[in-house]
Amino acid sequence: MYANGGIPIKYKPDGSGEVEIASQPRPTQVFDDGREYVMEYALCPEVSLIKAWKADKRGNLIFRGTAQNANPDAAVAAKICIVEAEHIVEVGELDPDEVHLPGVYVDYVIHASDNEKRIERLRESSSDEANGRTNGVVSGPRERIIRRAAQEFRDGMYVNLGIGMPTLASNYVPDGISIELQAENGLLGLGPYPNPSRGQKADADWINAGKETVTANPGASTFSSSESFGMIRGGHVDLTILGGLQCSSSGDLASFFVPGKLLKGMGGAMDLVSAPGTRVVVTME
Repeated sequence: MYANGGIPIKYKPDGSGEVEIASQPRPTQVFDDGREYVMEYALCPEVSLIKAWKADKRGNLIFRGTAQNANPDAAVAAKICIVEAEHIVEVGELDPDEVHLPGVYVDYVIHASDNEKRIERLRESSSDEANGRTNGVVSGPRERIIRRAAQEFRDGMYVNLGIGMPTLASNYVPDGISIELQAENGLLGLGPYPNPSRGQKADADWINAGKETVTANPGASTFSSSESFGMIRGGHVDLTILGGLQCSSSGDLASFFVPGKLLKGMGGAMDLVSAPGTRVVVTME
């Protein structure tokens, strides 16, 4: 369907329901695995605006926490890259092993004198929640659905949990089972929401894919969005639990838009549900 084109991008503003702009057809390609893939044209912007935590005067960049996300990819794709950095240091002060993006991709570096970072979805946990107890906050059918989904966890799994109800499944990991949570915005080893009673402070540079404030477990790692989706598309994520707007009895999933909500649609779930070898669980009321 996507390859054939014709998907509405913009409707006419007169309320007629007629399509003003529709998607164009996309080429497809069959690779060695025998599957047909829809090819997408790369984005080649004239200018990219990048936010970095630290830069040297040669343009080498370091990002902090999950703020790496799509910044490196945007910098590489653009003809001109302008970087706003919180800290600018002299050449040689950055450890080469810690540089996330080499200066060859950067054209201009500007010092960010005002670094107000707005937290879009502040989430904090109590001591009980951090220990895996929800104190009855979730009950009834929702709790039953989440508990059942959590029964799919196997020891050593790498797991991606969607926003909303799937996120709560981490509170019901069976005894003796250890899993590693992955957030597609660039965090492996996703921890619980920050707990102020333990001295943990919410940080705009540490968020999950739903823009909620989170922590990182010991041994966690951060990376770019492209690296994250390389893990997903390569079949390295064992289990995905996500929500959906509609799901048929045969597993057909429809989640392309949420009426009246800022959530822009299926997003990374498109890759998660089609990744080879990944088990997919859909939680719906």
